[in-house]
Amino acid sequence: MGLDWNPGPKAKPGHEREFLELWTELQDKSCASREKKVQRFREITTSAFETIAAPRVGFDASATDWARKIFPNRKDKSLTEDAFLKQMQGFYVLDLAPPCDGLPRYTNGSAGGYVERYAFRGQFLNSCTEIIGDPLLESAYVSKLPEDTDRFGQSLLTAASQFALSHGIDSSKVQLAEDPDAIEFRLDVVFSAGRWCRFWAERGHWLEAYW
Repeated sequence: MGLDWNPGPKAKPGHEREFLELWTELQDKSCASREKKVQRFREITTSAFETIAAPRVGFDASATDWARKIFPNRKDKSLTEDAFLKQMQGFYVLDLAPPCDGLPRYTNGSAGGYVERYAFRGQFLNSCTEIIGDPLLESAYVSKLPEDTDRFGQSLLTAASQFALSHGIDSSKVQLAEDPDAIEFRLDVVFSAGRWCRFWAERGHWLEAYW
């Protein structure tokens, strides 16, 4: 499957301490009463969908229109359009959200997929060790609280900037590279990864490493 990053939910105001306690406990795979703690964690957190302010089916006309457009292309033909829209009620459509660093170019996500469009495809960093080095790559596989996510993102940006400078590469033009074998392409991956981390960390979300 490979490495993906998700923006983990952030603490609701007034629940920061409980959030930290539960987050720490849930990182332990042998955590006792996990199901109960996961439920409480969900109650005191806000999702990345809400932060990104994505339109919702049944609440925003643009999202409802999006659902109507995809309805004819569904493999399952057993539902009527009305039943389908009812089933989709409340679905966040990230494809309709304004462009931002939190919706990365490098993603394995899709609407309703195993990861969403806000997920960063961290697997790309495995081809970028000449830029970021082994320690940063190893860190990419570790979930991080917001402050650590922010520091990690800054480290990625610094590594990419220093590499570009030492190799005489104009970092403002790396987004134009389409060849995955080109160093400019890999630089863009690292810059994008760093910006993604900082975007979500600055909004209180943590990095969930998923593979």
